[in-house]
Amino acid sequence: MLLGAWVFKGMSIGQSPSYVVQKVAKGLHSSPNAYSLDSDTEEILKKNQAWAMLIDNTGHVIWNYMIPDELPETYSLADVSKFTRNYLMDYPVFVWEHNEGIVVVGYPKGSLAKYMYIFPTSWVSSLLLKIASLVVVNIGLALLLSLFIGSRLIRSIRPLTQGIQDLAEDKEVYIEPKGILANLAQSVNRASTLLRQKNDSLKKRDEARSNWIAGISHDIRTPLSMILGYASDLEENMSIPEEQRRQAGIIRQQAEKLRSLVNDLNLVSMLEYEMQPLDKKPIRLSTLARQIAAEFLNNGLDERFTLEIEILDENVHVNADERLLTRAITNLIQNSINHNPDGCRIQLLTSCNKNNDTCSFIVADNGKGISQDELPDLLELPFSSKRKHPRKNGHGLGLPMVARIAKAHQGHLSLYSDIGKGFRAEIILPSIIYD
Repeated sequence: MLLGAWVFKGMSIGQSPSYVVQKVAKGLHSSPNAYSLDSDTEEILKKNQAWAMLIDNTGHVIWNYMIPDELPETYSLADVSKFTRNYLMDYPVFVWEHNEGIVVVGYPKGSLAKYMYIFPTSWVSSLLLKIASLVVVNIGLALLLSLFIGSRLIRSIRPLTQGIQDLAEDKEVYIEPKGILANLAQSVNRASTLLRQKNDSLKKRDEARSNWIAGISHDIRTPLSMILGYASDLEENMSIPEEQRRQAGIIRQQAEKLRSLVNDLNLVSMLEYEMQPLDKKPIRLSTLARQIAAEFLNNGLDERFTLEIEILDENVHVNADERLLTRAITNLIQNSINHNPDGCRIQLLTSCNKNNDTCSFIVADNGKGISQDELPDLLELPFSSKRKHPRKNGHGLGLPMVARIAKAHQGHLSLYSDIGKGFRAEIILPSIIYD
């Protein structure tokens, strides 16, 4: 309001034209031979650089004060009606009734802006500057007010952002409901409670599912062991016909595959639901690579396949479960063998990144490879809704198992391949560097 008053202060600078014309009408006195204007009113006209005249009812100028020479001395009724509302020959004029006619007070050309309201020209000319100043000051006040409100809002938002971050990290959250964001804080608290209840329910469900799979696996192992035992006995019994021994061998082989599938299913289930216990210890990757390669070569690796080892850093260690990590690498090698029946070269590589905080165990082959759009499917469990392509062969647990073993060790599995360009699997794990 104060700023607005300052802007419009100039509207009342000096004495208003309405006041001046009324003063002239009251200060103009007639005598038998002439008219006279009191000295105070004359001083007001001089101060405002104004002129005045008295027009009688016939349109004749019967008195004037400092009237411009270009103005006529006689006016028609139509002329009087025009300049009483606007201008007289570009002179701003104001009129007032007098006993002898009408008093007209005029101002220099361009001195006043006469619209719906009367404004001094000096005020009109400075209006833009005053408005601009008003806008700048208002913007400054708005910024200060915004900073004040913003600082209080930020203090209220900070606990909410931290609470939302904790929700994302599956932490229990409680934010004291206060201030303008109290309702939002209560909503975050309710969301935390609901998520906690949902997570507990999911954990119980996953545990029940894992226990069910483990129970089924245990129940299957007993009859499988009997089948394997009897099949082996029949296969080795030379008193029965050769054809029956061959059939017994087939039964044994299929039973062994079934046992392997049950074991894999149980292990993947335990890893998926984070229920597999880990027996971690420091493991030198170079030693592990040589042990696994020796096991494959000693067990009669087909001559169509070659197995090579490349150790880029002998001193790389990981904190891992040796049995599970060996299983993961073995699965990768076996994957290259299974999907390249014509043979291929298989390489085992160990390396460390530039920061020495992660290391890689790589199993790569120069086989037929697989299209890039199929790679994501290889990490999904068999018959998962996330698979885009149907499983072509095998039970499909090998690579998902490797991915989950890597995840259980705070690492991950990366796959690279293309048709005709081989297959590369990289297990990336946190490393331990010994000097």
